Amino acid sequence: MPHFPSRPLSTTSTPPAQNFTYRLAAASSAKRHPPRAPKPQTDFWTYSSTTRNPSPPYLRSTKKDSGEDAFFATTIASSAHDVAFGVADGVGGWQDQGVDPSDFSHGLCGLMAGTAHIHEVDGRGPVRPQWLLQTAYDAVMANPRIMAGGSTATLATLSGDGEMETANLGDSGYLIFGPGKVAYRSAIQTHAFNTPFQMSKVPPKMQAQHAIFGGSTHFSETPAQADVVRHKVRHGDVVVVATDGVWDNLSAQDTLSIVTRVMQEGGYWSTSEDGNKETLLNTTSISSIDHEKDYLPASLATAIMREAKMAGLDRKRNGPFAKEVNYHYPAEGWSGGKPDDIAVVVCVAVDRRVGKQEEERPIKAKL
Repeated sequence: MPHFPSRPLSTTSTPPAQNFTYRLAAASSAKRHPPRAPKPQTDFWTYSSTTRNPSPPYLRSTKKDSGEDAFFATTIASSAHDVAFGVADGVGGWQDQGVDPSDFSHGLCGLMAGTAHIHEVDGRGPVRPQWLLQTAYDAVMANPRIMAGGSTATLATLSGDGEMETANLGDSGYLIFGPGKVAYRSAIQTHAFNTPFQMSKVPPKMQAQHAIFGGSTHFSETPAQADVVRHKVRHGDVVVVATDGVWDNLSAQDTLSIVTRVMQEGGYWSTSEDGNKETLLNTTSISSIDHEKDYLPASLATAIMREAKMAGLDRKRNGPFAKEVNYHYPAEGWSGGKPDDIAVVVCVAVDRRVGKQEEERPIKAKL
């Protein structure tokens, strides 16, 4: 899997200017759901960091909407500039132990959303994604209502100065898109093919049974083992965070094609006319996406979700998972996609300085 270099962070001793705000949307589809036209509040949800007192105060998934996958998105301490969002994928193998895998993943995302949303009200420092994951993980481990289970997780925080930090544990992941290109793709963490790093809660009784009789191994990583990466986003950058229900069926280039189509159809990207065929960003359109009839992050999230859903059900289209199976186990003869639960969150960065520059640009009088 290609690993793109991170953009350099700015280094300054002066307090950073809070020029960025963020527009978000989440989309999901449980494996058991048939393909359908996405409906708001059923298949996709929208969120903006500029909304005052949003109701509900943050986005979080429900089991009926996304199955064993979960997602969340929220402002940090009701800020107009700082956001946190992410996904978690309940490890399906726990079903063999009589455990609902969604308990762990949905509990984790709900706790991350609530913790981030009220964090600075308590007078603490800035939210960091690995700390946020650790805090939620500790709460899940201590919660007697979540008896057992496991999950992968990918989450990000973005601040008003355009600084982004991510924590990734397992085989969910994220992509960052600039105009017409994949600027960054996260690396997956696996023990072996189809065996991702995962947080686990194994009850003492089950641990004792395994010690005596053996049985399946429960891998048990902690948030301390998550990959942490920092980036600097730019006006109009698109961040896509998703579970392996997306990445097992869509490659980075597949996803770029989807994003490009949506961005070009909406007039957010265009192709230069100078013969270089360079993809250009329409800075004015990005600055005004709050006022568009078709909310851009929702269009992107639903397009990615639908394409991953259709690819997973297509028995003739070999996606990344099929190619990996055929590489590691050629005798299997795997053909087609991999049906799975899907959760995806899309975030679009908006730099208010760009919109302000456009508004202040002098208009030439007609002679």
